[in-house]
Order: sequence, then C-alpha cells, then structure tokens
Amino acid sequence: MRSGDLFCLLNGSWTDPFPLIDRGLSYGHGLFETMRLYGGSIPLCLHHIQRLSFGADRLAIKLDVPLLQSYLDTFLASCPRDGVIKVILTAGVGGRGYQTNASSEPSYVLLWFPVPTSLMEWSPQGVSLTLCEHRLPSTPRLAGIKHLNRLDQVLARMEWQNEYQEGLMLDQQGRVIEGTATNLFCLRKGRWLTPSLHDCGVAGVMRQYLLDSLLPGMGLSISEVVLNIDELSAMDELFVCNSVSGVWPVRTIAGVGSWPAGTGVQAIRSRLQQEFPCYG
Repeated sequence: MRSGDLFCLLNGSWTDPFPLIDRGLSYGHGLFETMRLYGGSIPLCLHHIQRLSFGADRLAIKLDVPLLQSYLDTFLASCPRDGVIKVILTAGVGGRGYQTNASSEPSYVLLWFPVPTSLMEWSPQGVSLTLCEHRLPSTPRLAGIKHLNRLDQVLARMEWQNEYQEGLMLDQQGRVIEGTATNLFCLRKGRWLTPSLHDCGVAGVMRQYLLDSLLPGMGLSISEVVLNIDELSAMDELFVCNSVSGVWPVRTIAGVGSWPAGTGVQAIRSRLQQEFPCYG
C-alpha cells in the first residue's frame, strides 16, 4: 500500500503496518536492514541478507531467505527504482510474555522511502561530528547485529539538532565504537583502522564490504583495533560510512580534532563510485 511517500509490504501483502501484538513491537525481538535502491536493484543486497541471516540465527528467528527474496522481488517490481528499502524481520506473533514460541512464524515488513537529499550533499564535502555523551552498553551476544532496539542511538541523537551531521559513540570504557548510524575508519601512517565491535556496535554492511572487498582490492592495509578517543587526534584522515550514504569524509569532531578530506578517503570514494555509481 502506498501512503504519501511510503510503500509497505507485510508478509507479501500491500498493507498499512503493523500487527500490534507482534514481538518486534512488544519486545524489539527482531532485526532490520536499511538498503540503498538504485536503478531498480540493491547494490549490496547479498551482504544485507547475510547479516540478516546471522542476526536471525542469534535471535532464534526462522528466516526463510527464498521467501524473503520473493517478497523483495514483488516489492521492487512495484516501488520506485531509486530510494531506500527497509526490511524488518520480527519473531512474529506468539509466546507468553518474554517466552518465545517455537511454532511462531516471523513477520516480514518491506518499506520504501525516498533518499534524503542531504545525504548526497554531505558525501563530497565531508561531515562534522559531535562526541555523544550517551555510551553504548557492553552486550557481546548482540554485538554486530542490527536488532530492533535502537534506544541507545535514539538517546544519543537527542543530543544535537542540525549543527552536526553525525554523532560518535563510545562504550562504557571510553573506547570508540561507531557513529549513531555509521561506522568509523581512520588512516594512520598508511594503515586503515576501524574500531573492534566485539562487545557492542553494529557491523555495518558497508563496513564489511570495505573490510572484505574494496580496501583489499585497492591494496590497502586494514585492521580492526581497540581505539581510544585520545588516539583520534593523531590520525591522518577519517571517514564514516553506511550502506545508504556510502563514504563521508570527517572534517571535524567537536572537542577532538579536525582532518582534511585527504587523498586516501577520496581514493576510496572514487573506487566505491566506480563499482556502485549511487555512492557518487
């Protein structure tokens, strides 16, 4: 069903969202993926489904990948060819209180939104970040997956209005983890670094693609490391990334430092754009 700038497919049927007793709504028992749609296709679709499968296994949700793919095919045939697709997978309806019901069937929700114009405007010129006061809790069993409980990000995002484009989040020990909606990469002495997400944080699809494919394909060294906030000022270049916006050079982090949109970041942006023009 279309309502203004919204398309919604629920379990294969066009509808208004959402069953009010679904466990995703009641307990946050579910996952989601936010995916860039460009020219009728999703550039990193396989990576999104892989992360969704990993998270579903972690949360004991019976993801049916072929069924999801059929829903995606139906959805993409009817919605605009460019935009943002959000896939929500929940544990469905069933179970008493917090206890799950092994026979419950998951719910699949697909939504379409237009791409915010500001995201594309920020890409070449870079972004300014604030350092968030709210800190991420240590939850190793949930680390990496994109579950529905985003209250930490909601609280962090309340800390600024429009004076910054993103906020940088730390864990309880003061270690750098991620942005509220992005992952962080830093360049130091020719080597790219990205924070370890062993205890908390979301392993972004773009982050994974850069780690596994793009940076190694460019012959660049990349490591996952424990990174403290006071180490950032010594970095040569920084960028944040996600699968909707691509790569944003980081110009400043309030109270921490400033960096140029240097040749390292620009080379990565250029290669990404060559492979996927939507990230230009």
